[in-house]
Amino acid sequence: MTQPNLKRAARLDTKAVALASLPFMGMISFWQVYDGIVPKMLTGTFGLSNSLTGAIMAIDNVFGLFLLPLFGIFSDRCASKLGRRTPFILGGSAVAMLSVPLIAIANNMGSLPLLIGAIILTLLAICAYRTMTVAIVADITPRPLRTKADSIEKIVGYAGTGLMLVAISVMVPKADKPDYLPLFILQAAFILVSAVVYGIFVREPALVEKMREKSLSMGIDEDQIDKDDSPEAGGKERVADTDVRRSIIMLLAATFFYYMSYNAMTTNISRYADLFYGMEGGSYAIINIVTIAGALLSYAPLANLSLKIGRKKVALGTAVIMVLCPALLWLAPGFSPVLYGVFLLMGVALGGVDLCVYTMILECCSSQSVGRYSGYYYTVSMAAQVATPILSGIVMDVAPSMLFAYITAMGMIMAASIAAAKHGDAILIDEVARREAAK
Repeated sequence: MTQPNLKRAARLDTKAVALASLPFMGMISFWQVYDGIVPKMLTGTFGLSNSLTGAIMAIDNVFGLFLLPLFGIFSDRCASKLGRRTPFILGGSAVAMLSVPLIAIANNMGSLPLLIGAIILTLLAICAYRTMTVAIVADITPRPLRTKADSIEKIVGYAGTGLMLVAISVMVPKADKPDYLPLFILQAAFILVSAVVYGIFVREPALVEKMREKSLSMGIDEDQIDKDDSPEAGGKERVADTDVRRSIIMLLAATFFYYMSYNAMTTNISRYADLFYGMEGGSYAIINIVTIAGALLSYAPLANLSLKIGRKKVALGTAVIMVLCPALLWLAPGFSPVLYGVFLLMGVALGGVDLCVYTMILECCSSQSVGRYSGYYYTVSMAAQVATPILSGIVMDVAPSMLFAYITAMGMIMAASIAAAKHGDAILIDEVARREAAK
């Protein structure tokens, strides 16, 4: 019998992955606008305290605790002709496109109830398809290539995010009460265009079938994995193993503290930069641009490295960097252009951890329950993002200079959790090829 051409099978369909990543781009870029601008609205326009602002900023994460796993399960069970993820992506994007500008309109009107209502409507729309923006990429990618596919999704997503950060730095004037409406209209257009292009070019059922065929040529039978770990079976074949369950718990814990650390920075950096770096208006966005640039530059090299040395080593190495960088920012006496280098390196670390931990979790589930496990991943991330805006908001009220000390502490627990995980590493393609050649 002729052995499969694993090198050829191992080629990733980068065009399909990039197109499937567009809704992720529209969704993820929104959070830079939301996390950076809405706190300014709440404190600047409405005069709320940092603690109360943090509580309001946690609303999306409270929703996520319940809605993300629920929508993930709904999508796993969806039998639409468009596929399991596409109906949620298109529907959620349509509502978000309409509701996002309402946030800025409410701010201009000085109506806090309308602002809260617009925020809630937008967050519900985002929750309806947030999990699906990552599940779709996993659905159409063979298991060994998921980290590499995830790197492409992150590049597409954060390239769009970078554009929105540039827009923030250019479109937000240095004024007491700036008009944010043009920026929010641009964000709505970003969501709309990404969804329209996705709807035109991505045929989810055909791409999923192509993934199964390619997986077979690599010696991976998804049907057999599904049989062992289907939602109906409760995943007992794999999750009953105590060590595997412990690894899943540790990876979810790592996710929790990753977002405890990262979200504390994104929620507070606009105010921190104003206080300690003298960055007024939208100029703080330069910090986020530099951080995202570090992630974009590192995604592809780190994904390829994970195929050679394993996902865990990459995740653990970048986690250590993610601890050291905020420690340096905490100890720095004031702003210096040298700190941009630290933020750049922190972006590399953020990207490496994010890239590997999620795909390690997916390695423990079947293709029939990707939505479910993606929902669990986002559930713990939302739990962290419920807590950290409030806790970091208290830090900003009581001792704002300690923000990066808080971020450092969260990162240390994250790194320890990754170190404790023993399962979910990548299937090394070169090693598979070597074994096949030896037969």
